[in-house]
Amino acid sequence: MITYRYPELLFILLMPFVGKHRDMLRYRHLYPYISKKSFIWAGEQVMLEQYDEHRLGNSVAVAARIIYRLSKLVPDNMDRSGLFSFFSKELRASFHYDRFSIFLYDAERDFLTAFTAADGTVVEVFSDTRIAQNTVAWQAIQTRKPVVIKNLASLNWGGAVSLASVGLTATIALPLILNRQVIGTLHVSFVRQPDNLVEILNLLQQLSPVLTTFLFVILTEERRARTQAADRAALDSLCETEAAFPLENSLLETKAMTKVMALARKAAKLHIPVLISGETGTGKEVFAQAIHHASPRAKGAFVAVNCSAFSKELLESELFGHRAGSFTGATKDKKGLFEEADKGTLFLDEIGEMPVELQAKLLRVLECGEFIKIGETRPTKVDLRIIAATNRDLEKEIASGNFREDLFFRLSVFRIHLPSLRERPGDIAEYARFFAAQFADRMGRRIDTIDKGYIAALERHAWHGNVRELRNVVERSLIMAEGNALTVGCLSPEFHAASCDGSVPDSMALDALERHHILRVLEYTKGNKAEAARLLGIGIATLYRKLESYGMKP
Repeated sequence: MITYRYPELLFILLMPFVGKHRDMLRYRHLYPYISKKSFIWAGEQVMLEQYDEHRLGNSVAVAARIIYRLSKLVPDNMDRSGLFSFFSKELRASFHYDRFSIFLYDAERDFLTAFTAADGTVVEVFSDTRIAQNTVAWQAIQTRKPVVIKNLASLNWGGAVSLASVGLTATIALPLILNRQVIGTLHVSFVRQPDNLVEILNLLQQLSPVLTTFLFVILTEERRARTQAADRAALDSLCETEAAFPLENSLLETKAMTKVMALARKAAKLHIPVLISGETGTGKEVFAQAIHHASPRAKGAFVAVNCSAFSKELLESELFGHRAGSFTGATKDKKGLFEEADKGTLFLDEIGEMPVELQAKLLRVLECGEFIKIGETRPTKVDLRIIAATNRDLEKEIASGNFREDLFFRLSVFRIHLPSLRERPGDIAEYARFFAAQFADRMGRRIDTIDKGYIAALERHAWHGNVRELRNVVERSLIMAEGNALTVGCLSPEFHAASCDGSVPDSMALDALERHHILRVLEYTKGNKAEAARLLGIGIATLYRKLESYGMKP
């Protein structure tokens, strides 16, 4: 029977959840006092009652018991409402409060959003908007310290007035900090100031790292689900457009792409690695899918992974998989992406970002068709094709020691370079017509003509974002179009300002165009500012500033 210190206990009880969500392994530094023994802990009875009351205080024991109960729930799927409900019940059982709420903070947009509906007294608060400087949440975020207000009625802040107006007299707000970034705030408010306010604050401070960790994982799962849904929608769209862009697709069969397509047809028939290079937005993944679907492996899976999206440890686990028990939290065997792509194609995007330590293991797969899972000693055989892509100059990366030369030679047996849109201006008109027809169909619109001036303006543009940028510009043009024609007036002011013809637009005229453009986009999104900001290609905070500057109510 072993007695653990609180930090050790915290990590032990969270391990089932941390193990399930490997993203959290990089945040082990949140628990600086974890001993070796806690990592190999398995089955010993944890005595929650044994603690040094004089040194740690009762709040630690209460927090430990709450975390212990939480650990019983973590193997199940927990969503926002489940997490919030658990904490609200546990806090209410520990002390009386009249209002409990959690807000999420987006530092990039300076945006505050309610995590869920609050528990307790209803208060009119500002949510899904920029954070105001006269709020309790703003004070906690700016100072990165707990904010305790014992007399709300004595303050004239907007946030304090809102709380006081419904009879609340005292409040506590804590910033929720993960990896040195504030990701949200926790709020507990009272009609009558409790006598044990300090003890309540201590308990909340003990629980806030756990709550923050769970918030992060739930938000990560939500983002992952959204990404997967978007990927499925994109794949459905591709499938509807001539069976996932086969090599005979008209968008790929342009005159400027003739040589590239000839190489792609040869590559599709052969069982060899392919290295696709090109700037961001040139369509490297779509091109890799086209090669896969035109190859003898078309019935197998096409599995894609972005090497820049993972840390070294996570990427290794994602690619090679692991065996149960190979590391703390690995409760089940996990297939890696190499196995998932067996008899099919594995697409390694941003291969230049792969850590050097993993490059040697990838080389073994390319040369021997086998790899060793984490925690195993016997190799696993696979039969797959690898297509890699990069927007970097790998030969320069080799010279700087960031990329293995032997791996480069093995990957570049067959090299295909996708030219930028600037190098093939003759394709711009065809692409614009394709995207215009595509978006018109989705919006229930009809575009009969595309003005020559509109095409000329597109052809003068620099297109640093390539096809992806062109697609976005055409989508926004359809939103701005008044009738059934696309004209120069449908292009955004930002597009005109960034055009490469060297002209400098009149600032007053540009402001008027921008104001009109924003109004049209907001009309199209039916007032949804987040969607409008996405279509405009700006942050939500920037959109709010522009609305204020043009005298439009945010």
